[in-house]
Amino acid sequence: MHLYYREYNKDRFINFRKKDFKKNIGYIVQSNSITEVLEKNIQKDKNITFYDNCTIKSINNFTGSIELITINDELIKSKYLFSCEGSKSNIKKTLGFENSYDNYDSKAIVFDIKHEKSNKNSAIQIFLESGPIAFLPMTPNKSSMVVSVKNKFTDNQHFNEKNICNYLEKITNNSFGKIELISDIILFDLIGFDSENYKNGNIIFVGDSAHSVHPLAGMGLNLGISDVIEVNKNIEENIYKFGSTRFFSNYARRQKIINKKARQQLKLIEKIYSIENNVTKRFVNIAMKNIQKSNFLKEKIIDHANNNISFF
Repeated sequence: MHLYYREYNKDRFINFRKKDFKKNIGYIVQSNSITEVLEKNIQKDKNITFYDNCTIKSINNFTGSIELITINDELIKSKYLFSCEGSKSNIKKTLGFENSYDNYDSKAIVFDIKHEKSNKNSAIQIFLESGPIAFLPMTPNKSSMVVSVKNKFTDNQHFNEKNICNYLEKITNNSFGKIELISDIILFDLIGFDSENYKNGNIIFVGDSAHSVHPLAGMGLNLGISDVIEVNKNIEENIYKFGSTRFFSNYARRQKIINKKARQQLKLIEKIYSIENNVTKRFVNIAMKNIQKSNFLKEKIIDHANNNISFF
């Protein structure tokens, strides 16, 4: 991973290379590959019944149990219900749960590109005045793009479908050679949030159903996996009686603190990198140069980024 500040040059960057630390700062996997592996494991497990294209019509949250009725009028009984539906959770809406929001006053532009020169299997993030731009390698000559643009810059012609590739070539000093768009462009508002509660009776909220952060560091999946690890830890520790509304209380309390802290940290980083004054620019440049010189500091950053992800 290489981080650049305002310009794509080695005077304003930090690099994280595996050969320096013998560990990765992160991994890039396409979501359909993760889904495929999960589905294969579900099909192997005789204790799992898989309902596809199935919507919940009603929920009864009894003391110690859950009853669901699907749109096909199928009744499902369980001790617990885990909501892992993402940021637009219908279960949360049904229960009338509120969120604490961070409006980043920005939009995300997401698309895929192919490029003439190899990305050398490196992720690249450039912090521009308009917002961070991330190149995420899919293959040596294909990358997935996440371009965060502050709303005051969204009318800039650089970011439309016609000009975006020329703009990427320009800001990277043609380091990727000729760039071509190979997918549709998806545009959405950037909003971070944290759920008011991570559980309601025996309903537990996990991943993006419970929280969402700015995509600048790719921490969303990490935090979701961290939730799963903590859920599993609660099951293994078995402090409370299974079926009790308190069984996942430790998960709800601990992960709310961790995820809120992560959201606040990423918000602060995004704010610092977007400030446009000479004092802040000088401070950021000095800080980045000092970090680049210190493998100790970079290793601490890697460990912090992977905090709570035990298999990294």
